[in-house]
Amino acid sequence: MGDPYAPFGIHNGLQSTPMASDDPAMAEASPLARPVGRLKGVSAARARELESRGVRTLGDLIEYFPRTYQNERAECPIDRLVPRDLQIARGEVTAVDYIASYPRPRFEATIEDPTGRLGLVWFNGGYLRRLIHPGQILRVQGKVRFYRNIPQMTQPKWQVVEPDAAPVGEDLLRAVYPASAKLSSRAIWHIIDANIEAALEGIEEWFDAELLRKRNLMGRRQAFRAIHQPAHWREATDARRRLIYDELMLMQIGLILSRRLRGGRLSAPRMRIDRLLDERIRRRFPFALTAAQERAVRQVVADLQNPRPMSRLLQGDVGSGKTVVAVYAMLVTVANRLQAALLAPTEVLAEQHYLTLTDLLRESRVTIELFTSLTQRRGRGSLRRHLADGDIHIAVGTQALLQEDVEFANLGLVVVDEQHKLGVRQRAQLKSKGHAPHYLVMTATPIPRTLALSYFADFDVTTIDELPPGRQPILTRWLKPQEEAQAWHFVREQVAAGRQAYIVLPQIEEDGAGEARSVKAEFERLGSGPLAGLRLAMLHGQMKTDQKQQTMNDFRAGRIDAVITTTVIEVGIDVANATVMVIQNAERFGLSQLHQLRGRVGRGTHQSHCLLIGEAVNEDAELRLRAMTRTNDGFEIAESDLKLRGPGEFFGTRQHGLPQFKLADITQEIELLHQAKDDALALIESDPNLRRPEHRTLRAAVARQFGENLFLAQVG
Repeated sequence: MGDPYAPFGIHNGLQSTPMASDDPAMAEASPLARPVGRLKGVSAARARELESRGVRTLGDLIEYFPRTYQNERAECPIDRLVPRDLQIARGEVTAVDYIASYPRPRFEATIEDPTGRLGLVWFNGGYLRRLIHPGQILRVQGKVRFYRNIPQMTQPKWQVVEPDAAPVGEDLLRAVYPASAKLSSRAIWHIIDANIEAALEGIEEWFDAELLRKRNLMGRRQAFRAIHQPAHWREATDARRRLIYDELMLMQIGLILSRRLRGGRLSAPRMRIDRLLDERIRRRFPFALTAAQERAVRQVVADLQNPRPMSRLLQGDVGSGKTVVAVYAMLVTVANRLQAALLAPTEVLAEQHYLTLTDLLRESRVTIELFTSLTQRRGRGSLRRHLADGDIHIAVGTQALLQEDVEFANLGLVVVDEQHKLGVRQRAQLKSKGHAPHYLVMTATPIPRTLALSYFADFDVTTIDELPPGRQPILTRWLKPQEEAQAWHFVREQVAAGRQAYIVLPQIEEDGAGEARSVKAEFERLGSGPLAGLRLAMLHGQMKTDQKQQTMNDFRAGRIDAVITTTVIEVGIDVANATVMVIQNAERFGLSQLHQLRGRVGRGTHQSHCLLIGEAVNEDAELRLRAMTRTNDGFEIAESDLKLRGPGEFFGTRQHGLPQFKLADITQEIELLHQAKDDALALIESDPNLRRPEHRTLRAAVARQFGENLFLAQVG
């Protein structure tokens, strides 16, 4: 049978390694609003240390959850200790000694209780001379052996206890908290123990008894007591499950209200489209749309014809043709005498989109302009004026489009590429430049089903699940550093056949540690060595915008054989003739990032290749590299990456504006997440504005959690 404490990492022992925790947020209502400095057992120094960990009130303290538990056994009188068993005893230190013998110096101590003496030995324990002194009362835990009829523990766990502290008379499951050198887990446990009754007075139930019975959940107040003071491991597990359910419910309720607010109070431009317009748009594409693209276009068009603002997530693997769907939507917008904005996270990607649109719409009457830091400097006044007058139909840009002095005449559609690379507030800022524009998000990072149920619950999701005809799977190989000569030989072969290559490095310059290759050093090394004679160029974020643009233009035109670059080319770059992607120090990249980089090749009809050069420095690195060689399926890659990294870091940058969980891990709580979503929908259907008296506390919690991102005050 497995360890019943495994879900918590429970272990026997009196000392453990500290871990960090998220800052709690709690209600500002009496008694939970009581400042931590006024709580029992909290000195000024302890108050400062707690505040540095985000614990400022009694409410914060009750939500400072244990990171694990330790199984403390009942104390045993020294004369009842038996050999071999793990046991706990207590006694006064009567003697200490340090023996500096080579090769195993040791610190020895003797403790006594009314029944006998116990010897203690710590090898390499010289530091204990500063910590353990005669007269102290020690509580120790370890395995017992007898030496000359005297019981002895070697390397025991230990702690100093107060002389009047009551002995542990029965087995106890004690919470272990994220701690620091200045404030131990034991001290935090005592503070919570002294104040938990006062805190529980302020805990109110969120849900009715029927829902709790249906989901087999303990009461909220009971859960807070049990997570801090469990009687046994099962109670700790049940308490944790209840509080995770609360976190998931809070998020789902917030997302449902947010979506309802978006659709219920705001009115977007209702666009018209007929067969003639559809035919005119399709003539702009030099290819037939795939069945998946056709399905996506139908869904987007239906949204644009609706007065409810569209909020659609368009996801598809690299190279699946998401941009075509976005272009279709933007041309429908322009045909309805409205403006469209396409926002990209980098200048290189914005430039790529601008060139794609310019090529597709050549000799049309659609005016397209690029807004980046460079174009803003060159023609700032005239560009802004033409945009505000409505003379610019499609604005493509970076964060330059977000500046306060950039105004639209009649913004009807906002398209955001790789939205996870832009903060919630940045996207909201662009949306605010139109009354209520439609909103289309594109991402080549497939969203795992688990995340789609949670973080993207207020989006309608469209998936492009097939590649355009003629695209071939990218062949991926993993090479060890000592095999890298094979990569350079292959690059030479491909260039000789008329193809081009990307060579990606994790950093621009050497970091001094010599552990990772850099763009600048590799440019010199390859140019004078393995790739001598080829036309090489560098591309990285420290280059000036016009230099980057010139390099990419030369690469697209075939004037460069291989570009040595950073992840600046991770998304959106489309050069059909590039068939080789070499990634140096591949173990340093995340799985989804490796997949994104791989997607820069395979854009044409030629067979493409990805060569990963790296060491399996740990188990996770090996799993990532082997997953890349096993599959080209972005959704399989995304699920693997989510399991390896967890939801908090899945996108490489946290989703600012979304709640951060203290307990829940949605990769492990999928069943509870489904339940919370169903229950949240039912609850909002029965009480749309959470105005019933029994939902007063829940409504306040939703408002605190989501704050201005939800604008709950506008909902009824």
